Amino acid sequence: MRENKMTVIIPTMNRPVSLKETLDSYMRGSVVPDQFVVVDQTPDAEKRDSVRRLVTGYQQRAEVIYCYQARPSITMARNAGLRLARHEIIVFSDDDVIVQQGTIANILRIMDDATFSMIAGLNSHDRHVGRYHVISFFFGRRSFRNRNIGHVTRSMYGNFPLNKVTEPTDTQWAMGFFFAVRRSLIERWNIRFDESLTGYAYLEDVDFSYSYYKRSSGEGLKCIFDPRVEVLHCYTGEWRIPPRKNTMMFVINREYLSYKHHMGWLSRVLTRWGNFGMFLLRLMQRRKPMDVLRAQIRCDAHRKEIRRGRLMEAWYE
Repeated sequence: MRENKMTVIIPTMNRPVSLKETLDSYMRGSVVPDQFVVVDQTPDAEKRDSVRRLVTGYQQRAEVIYCYQARPSITMARNAGLRLARHEIIVFSDDDVIVQQGTIANILRIMDDATFSMIAGLNSHDRHVGRYHVISFFFGRRSFRNRNIGHVTRSMYGNFPLNKVTEPTDTQWAMGFFFAVRRSLIERWNIRFDESLTGYAYLEDVDFSYSYYKRSSGEGLKCIFDPRVEVLHCYTGEWRIPPRKNTMMFVINREYLSYKHHMGWLSRVLTRWGNFGMFLLRLMQRRKPMDVLRAQIRCDAHRKEIRRGRLMEAWYE
C-alpha cells in the first residue's frame, strides 16, 4: 500500500471539453489519484448541469466530488477544494492540463521522502523555461543571482529557471497550473489562498506558493522542480479577462503582495521600475503601453489602502 494518498483540486468554469481531457489524462496514468474535487463556477445553469454530469461520470473510477460555487473566484474555489480534501498530498491543477504518463506516480514516489515539501509542475511546451530578454535583468523582473532556480523577485515576479530543468532543481514558487504540496503542512502553517485576490486572481499562485516555500525553507524542507513531474498546459482561452483588466490586476496585485510579504522599500522601487520596463516593452511592441501607466496611476491612488492589506475589485476596471 502507498505511504501517501492524493487529492487533486480542479477549479473549472464553463470548460467541459478541456475539463474532460484533463480528467481523462489523470485516469490514463499508471497511478490514479485517490480523490478529485472539482469546484465548478459555471454561471449558466444548463452548462453547469453538463459539467456536473461529466464529473460524476468518473465516480466509478475514483472518488470524485462535484462542488458548485456561485461566485467566480479561483482563490475561493481552491480553498473550497481544500476543505473537502481528505488526503496528505494535494495537487492544485488547472482544468486545461494533460497530465503526462508517470507524473502522478513520480509525485507520490518523491513525496514519500518527508524532506520534500512542494513539487512545482513543468510544462511540456517549455513556454516559460528559458524565455527571457536580457533587459528583464535590468528592470528587476528576473534575478541574475537566482537565475538557475525557480525564484520570486523583489518586484514580485515569479520566474522559472533560466535553462531547461534536467534534474531536481530548487524553486521558491510554483505556477498555478499544476503543483503538489502537503496537506499537513498547509494546516499546520494555516496557509490559504488569499481571497482578497478576486476573480481570475493573477498572482494568487505566487502568493500561496511563496508563503509555503518560506515556511518550508525555515524548517529545512525542499521545494523543487523535477523533470519527472510534467504536464501539457493547453492555455485554454475561454473566460480569460480583458487585456486592460489583466494589466490592472498584474500591477496592483504585485504592489499588494510586496507589502503582504514584507519585501521592504526596495521592493516598491523595483516594482515601479519593473512596470516602467513593461511600459517600454509594450511601447516597442505597440501593445497598449498606456494600460501600464493607467494601472500605475490607479495603484498609486490606492497605495495607502493597499499597504493596509485592502483590495477592491472595482480598482481593476
